[in-house]
Amino acid sequence: MRLLNVFYPGEERFAAMFPPPLLDELRSLVDYRAIPKPSPGQTSDPEYLAELYEAEILLTGWGTPMLPADLAQRGKLRYICHVTGGVRGVIPRELFEQGVLVTNWGSSISRTIAEASLMMILACLRRVRPIQEELHNRGGYRRGVPWPHSLFERRVGLLGFGAIARELVHLLKPFNVTIKAYDPYVPEDFFAALGVERVEQVRTLFETCDIISLHAARTEETTGIVNKEMLRLLPDDGVLVNTARAALINEDDLVEELRAGRLWVALDVYEKEPLPADSPFRGLERLLLFPHQAGPTIDRYVDMGRMAVDNIRRYLANEPVLAQVTVEKYDIMT
Repeated sequence: MRLLNVFYPGEERFAAMFPPPLLDELRSLVDYRAIPKPSPGQTSDPEYLAELYEAEILLTGWGTPMLPADLAQRGKLRYICHVTGGVRGVIPRELFEQGVLVTNWGSSISRTIAEASLMMILACLRRVRPIQEELHNRGGYRRGVPWPHSLFERRVGLLGFGAIARELVHLLKPFNVTIKAYDPYVPEDFFAALGVERVEQVRTLFETCDIISLHAARTEETTGIVNKEMLRLLPDDGVLVNTARAALINEDDLVEELRAGRLWVALDVYEKEPLPADSPFRGLERLLLFPHQAGPTIDRYVDMGRMAVDNIRRYLANEPVLAQVTVEKYDIMT
């Protein structure tokens, strides 16, 4: 059974995802073939297309060009094992309609993103941004820096209660925090199993929590959901962390609130990426900025590779695959 690798994350990243033992295991399962990345003008090249139409399984992800919409109709394609997350820039909707099975990295990266969220919460509470500025750039020590705060016994609100938020709950438990979450799409059993209080309105989170961590998908309902009204419900020195989607926050409103010097915020995602040099976010003393790296760390890329190989093995054995991307999920992905 032929697998064509059209996944181009760069040699170092690929080697981290598929170290030799794992790549050898993949090669033992399928007729593995990797082809060089075509330039933008070569994606309609007959030789490149012939390779695509001959494969039953495609390994895709970062750097994969948009696939032809008729792959399943004209070729042998049955399964796309997407090693990374978003699929919309790679897989046309037509392939779902043609019955192609698609999976992605699913929850394999959830714990590392949750880890980053916890780090950002702690960094905000411990006032890392102004303290580092004082010691590195101002030549000071303690004088003038704000008092650090602790995470123990705080009130944490999770906007979104998917796999990442649930992993974060496990990491927060040792701090004896009270956790509330808003997510109208997650069954009640998930909340009860983790001892998390479900709230019916986003407003309730901002009214009753000291710390808000964002984990919702971008939808019409959630776009701009964190706005001036919500931000002003947070207490003085409240904390907001976003490792999810930039569109959840009205950035103009957030800049205004940060300039008022009331909240502590950490961001990993932005409306414009890379973050422009003249972004109003730059230089704000109460804001920690990260370059969209809350996802898998290089040492944990192997988790993505293992999941991909496991799913290929499941597919070959006619077993249910993990992290299937349905057309319904596809339609709300960004």
